[in-house]
Amino acid sequence: MKPKTLRLIFTLVILIVAVIPLIFSDRSEPKYMGLQKVLPNVKLGLDIQGGSLLEYSLKVEGTNLKPQEVIDNVVYVLRKRLDAAGYNEATVAKVVSGGEIRVRVEIPGILDTTQAEKLVGSRGKLYFAEVVDTTVSDIKPELSRNRFITVNGQEVGIYEYVQDMNDKLSWYRVKKVFEFGKEPFEVNGSDIIDARASINTQKGGFLVNLRFSSEGAKKFELATGNLVNKRLAIVLDDKVIIVPNVNSRISGGEAVIENIQTIEEAQNSAALIKSGNMPVDLVKFQENTLGPTLGKDIVETVVFAGLLGCGIVLVIIVLLYGWTGIVADIALIYNIVLIIGYMALTKSILTLPGIAGVILAFGTGIDGNVIINERIKEELRLGRPVLTAVGKAFDVSFWAIFDSNITSIISCIVLYYFSTGTIRGFAITTIIGLIGSMFTNLVVSRLMLESSYKLINVKKYYKGSVPEVKEAK
Repeated sequence: MKPKTLRLIFTLVILIVAVIPLIFSDRSEPKYMGLQKVLPNVKLGLDIQGGSLLEYSLKVEGTNLKPQEVIDNVVYVLRKRLDAAGYNEATVAKVVSGGEIRVRVEIPGILDTTQAEKLVGSRGKLYFAEVVDTTVSDIKPELSRNRFITVNGQEVGIYEYVQDMNDKLSWYRVKKVFEFGKEPFEVNGSDIIDARASINTQKGGFLVNLRFSSEGAKKFELATGNLVNKRLAIVLDDKVIIVPNVNSRISGGEAVIENIQTIEEAQNSAALIKSGNMPVDLVKFQENTLGPTLGKDIVETVVFAGLLGCGIVLVIIVLLYGWTGIVADIALIYNIVLIIGYMALTKSILTLPGIAGVILAFGTGIDGNVIINERIKEELRLGRPVLTAVGKAFDVSFWAIFDSNITSIISCIVLYYFSTGTIRGFAITTIIGLIGSMFTNLVVSRLMLESSYKLINVKKYYKGSVPEVKEAK
């Protein structure tokens, strides 16, 4: 297969993958407003679409922990919870007010503070427990009797009523101490190493994959071996996250929770399980639903200014380079479609700095096309045939474009890794845009120019007569 044919197939496949998430969406839904009406499958950040604000005080009294260490740990845990749930653009920061240190959480796109609280959780006292019974009540049922037992030197009650996290009327009577083996034991958050959401490719639906520590794996195997065909509740702060059935004895330190209906439920459950432990209790100080921090008019102005600037540049490129400028414009528009499409595909969140990243990538694409077009002009002035000049220009320009883009991509990867909030939005859109720019400059533009080289007006570049050359078959 010829290189030109391969480039054509590759270009079309990349474009189709990017366009599909932009096409298949219901734009008639009333929730889509403004910018999201145009880009319904692209997640928008807090500064564009609003979200929820939660602020917590830390209950450190009666502990031996240092306040600064506590606050850093809390910020770290909350950051992990939100990242695991897919809210990478959420911000978690410490604030000082009246001599008190608090934690502020801002989550874009969630206008229900109750849902936001579920993501954040509280202290994170996580444990596994056998489900003994269920009941329906608008208040917490009272235990008619309980039995106390010593576990790790502490006397604890083995039975407890805990509430379903998603249904406040549902209560589970659970046994949180396992009495299998030589000594009674608990399985808690410290026994969990990792929890991840995934797609169930065999049965459909979604999964939560759990991985235990070596000690946790032994305890979990012993517990599940004696609870086959029974239900096991995963409890966080006396709220039941999920209640899977135990189908068999689970060994090897890994477990899978099946029959989860939505990816959001799987991600939220995994996030809460993975980051369940926190050193202190969180006391809610305030909660608010936030509108866009920049306002609708400002966002529209920024978008309009960006589109206007890009449009002017497209016109100038055509005036300067003629047909090669038209090809460059088509490639640039192709790149914009790639950026938006792959943001929708990867569920990246678009913030105002992210819009700046898109514009930056657009500028990088222009720079690459200018390098190529100027090189084509130089090759033509040397008297080379048109098709030869086009191929030579791309060959010579390859490493200059590749090196500059790769260097910028590495910088953005570092920025993404060490940053949080809207800065991540800038980094991810810039990375996608730079990869797209490199692809369009070196593949798409070359494909179009080699296919339409006869449309290039070369008379003004040659000092003498225009050489004629037939395209190789």
